[in-house]
Amino acid sequence: MARKKAPALQRLLDTCRKAGSITRRAWRVRTKQPVIKLTPEGRKEIRLRRLAKKTTYNAAISEVHQQLREAAAEIQSRFPGHTLERVVTDIFQSQRLKESSKDVSRYAAFTSAQMQILNANTPEGQPRRKVHQCSKIIAEKWRAMSDEERVAATEGEVVALRERRESKELGTWHNADISANHDSSMTISRIKEELTRLNARTGDESILVVSRGSLTRFRPPEMYCSGVKSETFLSTVLKTSGEDLAMRMDAYMVVGIEGVARNQVQVLTEMKGKVSALILQKLKAAGGKYEIKKMFYTNFDEHITRPFGIMVKNWPLKEFKNPSSFSTRADISVLWNAWETGTAYFYMMTREEHRAWEQKQEEALVEAQRRVQEVRDKRQSGEEPQQQTNTAGDENVPSGNPPEDQTPPPTTSNVPQPNGGPSSLGATFIHATIVTDAGGNAVQMTKRPRKQRKDAGKPRQKKKRTNEAEGGVGSSEA
Repeated sequence: MARKKAPALQRLLDTCRKAGSITRRAWRVRTKQPVIKLTPEGRKEIRLRRLAKKTTYNAAISEVHQQLREAAAEIQSRFPGHTLERVVTDIFQSQRLKESSKDVSRYAAFTSAQMQILNANTPEGQPRRKVHQCSKIIAEKWRAMSDEERVAATEGEVVALRERRESKELGTWHNADISANHDSSMTISRIKEELTRLNARTGDESILVVSRGSLTRFRPPEMYCSGVKSETFLSTVLKTSGEDLAMRMDAYMVVGIEGVARNQVQVLTEMKGKVSALILQKLKAAGGKYEIKKMFYTNFDEHITRPFGIMVKNWPLKEFKNPSSFSTRADISVLWNAWETGTAYFYMMTREEHRAWEQKQEEALVEAQRRVQEVRDKRQSGEEPQQQTNTAGDENVPSGNPPEDQTPPPTTSNVPQPNGGPSSLGATFIHATIVTDAGGNAVQMTKRPRKQRKDAGKPRQKKKRTNEAEGGVGSSEA
């Protein structure tokens, strides 16, 4: 009687069934051994003995590690081009390299020497003869030689082959990294296999992420999930994929906290600090023999130009002020690129230029004080100060708006304003030629004006003498 087939659905389920659902069966036969029951004192003695052995063993291992560290530090002092971690890695990984258990044979040395002789006359760029092509010729020569001739012909080549083998295994520095890479690959492969078997036996889920620890290792990150539940956990709870998590971990391990995404405020603050440090560095370099400890943006002419004779050329922005005062990332980037590439720079004037600049400043100061005094005199006399008329004779053009080809005289914060209030040319900014843009035009520079007196511009009342006042009082009483 034919066996009845199972339903199609049952057959499909049996085919797709996981290996972990199979009932485990014994795969070897064990002979029962007699069990010796220990007393509590016996168990305690065994536990203490094991603990002492473990402690002694760990202490010995730590001592050897310390000795290796000291030896690595000594090697690193002899080779300063390599870091201590690199030397330690080479020490540990070189011991894992497979050592040849077979010594170099004399026939191999003879073959190497004969191949060098046969290929000595081969022109450059032409294919060299291979061992399998010349093996018969070399074998006939070897058989025709006596033992003494074989030893004499291969003595030097045996030493050379030993050195070549040692150099191949231990001599090149990159072999340590390659060995470490193979070590990681083999270990991770075994761990993945064990986790897969653990999931098949018990159903436990696991997630494994492996990444390199520094830029010296050339290894892509690896991600492993033991089952569908682990992958679902990453996508549902952590809102990411396994590959993305591995790449982010690799970026963090390589560049540290700098590789983590930061908010806009932190990035902008850091950029401002870097730009300020760069400008101060450029200023110190331009100062030469002068020791400039601080950069002044407010009253730059009084703190930097007057004592040191330094000007700013090709300032890229419309206003000359501290980088911390700019609020956009675009302005900070423009400022950084200008100073980094050398487009914006500090210029130290010659002695003649510095004297001419100081003379112009004094003349401008005297002229501004003269105009202010004229306004004060007119107010004291009761006359209303009038605006200057156009020298061209055009009465329709107001004097407050000069023609485009005429530039207003420079102003300075040291001169008090006629009306005792802020200047009409701007609150705290002036145009100065000590900071210019790429076209040579003056850049708006921050100036901090002096505090004005409350009675500035007002005539003072004459006070009567005290004795005259007392005399007047006495005569009235009489």
